[in-house]
Amino acid sequence: MSSGIFQQHQDRAAIDAEFHSRPPLDIDFSEAQVWCWALQEIEGSSGTWSEEFNPAERHQIIQRNDGIIRFERHTEFVSITYVGQTAPASEILDLIRSAPARQLSGIKITLSQKSNVDMATQFPEQRLFGGGTFFDGVVVTTSFRNSDGLVPYYVTGGFDDGFGRGRLVKRLIDLEIYRSISLLALPVVRMASDSLRELEGRAEAAVLDLSIVTREDLGGAIDSLAIILAEVGSLQSKTRYRIAASNAYYNIVRSRLDSLGEVPIGQRQTLGGFIEHRLAPAMGTIQAFDRRLEQTSLTVRSAMELARTQLDQMSQAQNQKLLSSMEHRTRQQVHLSQAVEGLSVAAISYYGIGLVSYVLKGLPDFTISDSLLVTLSVPVIITLSFILTRRARRRVLDLTVQNRTERD
Repeated sequence: MSSGIFQQHQDRAAIDAEFHSRPPLDIDFSEAQVWCWALQEIEGSSGTWSEEFNPAERHQIIQRNDGIIRFERHTEFVSITYVGQTAPASEILDLIRSAPARQLSGIKITLSQKSNVDMATQFPEQRLFGGGTFFDGVVVTTSFRNSDGLVPYYVTGGFDDGFGRGRLVKRLIDLEIYRSISLLALPVVRMASDSLRELEGRAEAAVLDLSIVTREDLGGAIDSLAIILAEVGSLQSKTRYRIAASNAYYNIVRSRLDSLGEVPIGQRQTLGGFIEHRLAPAMGTIQAFDRRLEQTSLTVRSAMELARTQLDQMSQAQNQKLLSSMEHRTRQQVHLSQAVEGLSVAAISYYGIGLVSYVLKGLPDFTISDSLLVTLSVPVIITLSFILTRRARRRVLDLTVQNRTERD
């Protein structure tokens, strides 16, 4: 029966396992050899992993009579580490060499409890780097020179237990592997620099052109900016992952350097001093490229917003002129309508009075003369003509508005 009182989150077991995955190896040998290869699997390769490896596993330990082989799967590479009292036998090297992958980085660590090892014989005619560590009396030395695909490190001094050796070895492996693969973005950035420089020039020219472009050309300017923005987005999508991965790896390198707690020995440059002196400028180049790319994107977006604003302002000004013209025409139409209405009333009244006079001529004589009756009918006829004309005009307007409403 479970002792928990709550239902567990479906991902908790995987999260807990991640905290305990890839622990430092317990190296009980006072004199030991640790060789590690960081490998990138070849996509579509016809080769397969040896039966001793299970590439589906994230972490695997293979016990051999003459040592231990550790297989680890990382985000974009795998690592194979050998630990033994001596260098790996040819059988083990053949097993590792059969992996369907290409090498990204590698490190060879020699551990010795002796503190008086002559490093000049271990690294002949090579400049040495290193210093003391957070373990009292333990010194790390390397030349950072690649030898047969592996960078040699020498660790001298005593440890309290094998787990302490494993902790230091793990820090050195992480430091060397991530030091190398953090610069995978540098060739990508260098290849894309010409494209970025061209996009920056086109974006700058497009922004300058906005100050002199006419309304007829604004649409074309917006289309050009949209093309530039699309190309910038394409370049970002091609480089985003590689740059983000390099930044993450660089943070791991700096973290591992801090955890070493290096203490300088004489005038020898420390591991941190060498790595930061070489790695920081390269990472600065990568990060500067990323900032330039983002700034170019922001510049083009701002230019497009400015162009749209200018187009809107020009459209509003044109609409205002159109409205003013329409208002002027409407006034003219009103004045014309009023004039036509007046003429219509006069014409209708004239014909009405004429009809009255003709009618009176055909009737017998009244007490009142025909001329007086015609005169008295004039205001009545004019009033009726005005009322009827106004009513007819209103009906026409109402029908027009109704028809427009139905069409809308």
